[in-house]
Amino acid sequence: MTSRTTSLGVAALAGAAVLLLAGCGGTSGDGSQASSGTTSVASSATTSAAGRAEGGATAAPGDAEPGGPAPTRADGGSPAPTAAEPPTSPVATSQPAADSYWDPCTLPESDITAAGLNAATKERIPDLNHPAWKMCRWQAADQTYSVVIAASDRTTEDLLEPGTYQDLRRTEFYRRQVVQYRSVQDTHKLGCYIGTPATFGSIVFTVRNTRIQTDVGDPCADANHLGAALFRSLPA
Repeated sequence: MTSRTTSLGVAALAGAAVLLLAGCGGTSGDGSQASSGTTSVASSATTSAAGRAEGGATAAPGDAEPGGPAPTRADGGSPAPTAAEPPTSPVATSQPAADSYWDPCTLPESDITAAGLNAATKERIPDLNHPAWKMCRWQAADQTYSVVIAASDRTTEDLLEPGTYQDLRRTEFYRRQVVQYRSVQDTHKLGCYIGTPATFGSIVFTVRNTRIQTDVGDPCADANHLGAALFRSLPA
């Protein structure tokens, strides 16, 4: 009887060690490792219960590292089972708070009107991919162009992705660094971008020509006019 009990106890320990080692062997990034770990703990607990039924002593889940010796009490009895630790939740990637960006829609109506825009056409534009960014659009008082002013965490250098822009100009206005450029996809030159750094990233004016005759007017001239009128109202 003693030989049979000892054999069963050894077999139970060996089975638990194999299952635990199998549970720690996963390397895929899709959560399979966590799944294997759960199976190992459950299987080890089942094996431990079977071992106790036969009179053998096995390690409780979490008492020893996989493959390590089974702990024993000073009086030679089986150790008290310990509760398995709950799985650790993945750490969520922090996103910038919505109030960390300046809101272009808060520009005073007097400044908007003085810049040649129709204050009544103000429209907030949400960005589903970047809900924290702030964007606001106005129409020109003479309806010749529209402008979107955006505040985001993109730096001016991030805006200038290689192969995406043309007609780049760099200058300084009211002690602010300024980049002016067009999109390479804008073959008819209907739009113009002016970007300037901010503490949170950048502020970008996007001017689009809305004239019926697309060969009339210059959106970059309109963007410069807006910059001259509104840059003093922008945050640092």
